[in-house]
Amino acid sequence: MKENKLYYGWLSVLGVFIVIGLVAIIRIFVEGHGALFHTDDRVPWTLLLAAYVFFVLTSTGVTLVASLPQVFGMKQFEPIAKRSIFIAIAALIAGFISMVMELGSPFKMVYYMISPNLASPIWWMGLFYGLLLVFLLVKFYKMHIGDWHSKFSKFLAVGTFIIEIAALSTLGLVFGLIEARPTFFGEYIQVYFLFTAFLSGLAAIMLFSLVYFKVTIGKIPEEQESLFNNIAKIFTAVIAITFVFTIWRATVGLYANRAEFSNIQFVLNSLPYQLEIFVGLMLPLGLMLVVKIRNSFTGKVLASTLVILGLALGRMHLLMAGQIVPIMPKLTIDQEILFYFPTIWEWVVSLFSFAVMFLIYTLGEKYLKLGDVPKKVA
Repeated sequence: MKENKLYYGWLSVLGVFIVIGLVAIIRIFVEGHGALFHTDDRVPWTLLLAAYVFFVLTSTGVTLVASLPQVFGMKQFEPIAKRSIFIAIAALIAGFISMVMELGSPFKMVYYMISPNLASPIWWMGLFYGLLLVFLLVKFYKMHIGDWHSKFSKFLAVGTFIIEIAALSTLGLVFGLIEARPTFFGEYIQVYFLFTAFLSGLAAIMLFSLVYFKVTIGKIPEEQESLFNNIAKIFTAVIAITFVFTIWRATVGLYANRAEFSNIQFVLNSLPYQLEIFVGLMLPLGLMLVVKIRNSFTGKVLASTLVILGLALGRMHLLMAGQIVPIMPKLTIDQEILFYFPTIWEWVVSLFSFAVMFLIYTLGEKYLKLGDVPKKVA
């Protein structure tokens, strides 16, 4: 009875966010993207694009986790493979919702499909993430009917892995090829996306799985304790690598003697960046370095929650960092810094995307047996 009350209460909360989000979406379609979002010619990208990056990188990261048993033969990770694939599907759908709302009209997606630009990284990014969703759906179906290791199922696993790497690479190119915005330009962004995608994937599978276990049976199943302890070790290492890499990038930006990098000090002093570093990376790393905390249920849940929150803030400040210095014919070190803060409508639609992701996952956990493993393992 308690579980049912919690379940329906959770669905009610998600329903409220979805209804409010639908109202916002109708207003966007009626009044227009520009009327409700804090965007103009100088700051063209909004919170919705940051949400898109967060969702698709999380989807990519969870798919990477699912690839450990499916592609690389690490059978000990099979108990989380099906759940990982489904979380990846839910996150990718949420990402597509955010992108459609960022574009302001679903008809623009139609134009994208009927007028391809093969020289555009954005076009290839859309193609690869679209293919990724198809492969994930088919792979999940095969797993759901018990077909984990047939030739076709293995083909789907390898194909999904290849497509996700291609999608991740083209997403990095979308930002990394923008020479006019040096904060984005270069190879750093692709490496950063790779590390943070895997980090968010590990955090998501730990958080979703452990919360589900707590709600349904009150603890981690004994046969999976060692699995999640091993995931926590990998998680700790990836946090450390991401933290060091982020600090290196900030240091390079501080020493850059170009007007286009005049925003770096402003970004480093901003609240989102400080929260990403101290709350989203340093605090979880400190927790995970303590073995007793790392092996505890509370420690894993707290650290993964903090990492996800930190990465969400990181997507926002990363996107804004490249836009707050306007593109001008001639820049100076004391160049104007543009101000951006999302409107209430941007927040509402972003929360709508989160609610859709959580709703899809919740229903999947309820009806699709996401904890299934291959019969020979069970």
